[in-house]
Amino acid sequence: MLLPLIQSQLNQYKIGWRKSFMEGFSQDDNGAPLPWMTYTFVDYISQKLTKDDVIFEFGCGASTLFFAPKVKKIVAVESNEMWLRIMQMKLKEANITNVEIIFMADGFINKDYEYSAKNYARIHEQKFDFIFIDSLKRFECLKRSIPALKDDGFLVLDDSERKSYKKIFKFFEDKEFKKQDFFGIAPGQFYLKNTTMFWK
Repeated sequence: MLLPLIQSQLNQYKIGWRKSFMEGFSQDDNGAPLPWMTYTFVDYISQKLTKDDVIFEFGCGASTLFFAPKVKKIVAVESNEMWLRIMQMKLKEANITNVEIIFMADGFINKDYEYSAKNYARIHEQKFDFIFIDSLKRFECLKRSIPALKDDGFLVLDDSERKSYKKIFKFFEDKEFKKQDFFGIAPGQFYLKNTTMFWK
């Protein structure tokens, strides 16, 4: 059952998928950046984002470059200094000015990392329409980010098919959050994965 789904999506997105695989950077058929999330989610979120939306990302990358032209502002926390420099260069090359990146080198051990969205929202009086968790300490980041979410906002967890994330689903079920799963493949990847969106 899973193989036909994978094959169908490989056929549908084969040019961009192949480019992503060969170059190690998530992109579409024309070489434009794509989030390294499931194609089904990318298709969905492309239609949902608006120019009024403010996004927080745990981990920046191709998704940042993809989202930026579609939204009002992106705030991202990044823990890899080399990748930070690459992203700063890519943002400059693309003339993107609505992205703020917070660098936190010790994200694994620094408790402030998982509170990044909450702290930013409190200090700047700015809650978020979408909070994307695709980096370190994902369960902690999800839990601590709830206060930073607008009442009608969404938390997005990538790679949610991982068995170790079952506790995340239980946590949000207990909190009476709704969820939607987006199964499929991602650019340049062979295996079936999941991107999940949670909301109140």
